[in-house]
Amino acid sequence: MSDTPDVISIRIPASPEYVSVVRLVVAGIASRLRFTIEDIEDLKIGVDELSAYLTGTQGREGTLEIRFSVHGDRIEVDGTGDLAASQKVRTELTEFSRMILDTVADTASLQQIDGHPSFKLVKSRAGA
Repeated sequence: MSDTPDVISIRIPASPEYVSVVRLVVAGIASRLRFTIEDIEDLKIGVDELSAYLTGTQGREGTLEIRFSVHGDRIEVDGTGDLAASQKVRTELTEFSRMILDTVADTASLQQIDGHPSFKLVKSRAGA
């Protein structure tokens, strides 16, 4: 087996209505890796929480690029907003969001990379 991870990418409008597509993809990948139902739900919650920072509650002008990298029994989800220059995005997690993410993910972060709001979430299969 290759050390190169499988990578799946999707691009969605930066609107909360399309985050459900991201949740479906991560659930499908986790199911294929035999994640537990609880871990799949955790992944969906984590992706939803981080994506909300990029889309905002009303949506933003632009797109989100989401990459899912499969490394054996671990999934890494990287999201990057390609948003209009006028779109301001908070890149500091609230205390409540941090508490949620600490519960549902191995690691999770929100940052600016090359002027683009981005997030990363990592989750390993239980018992892996």
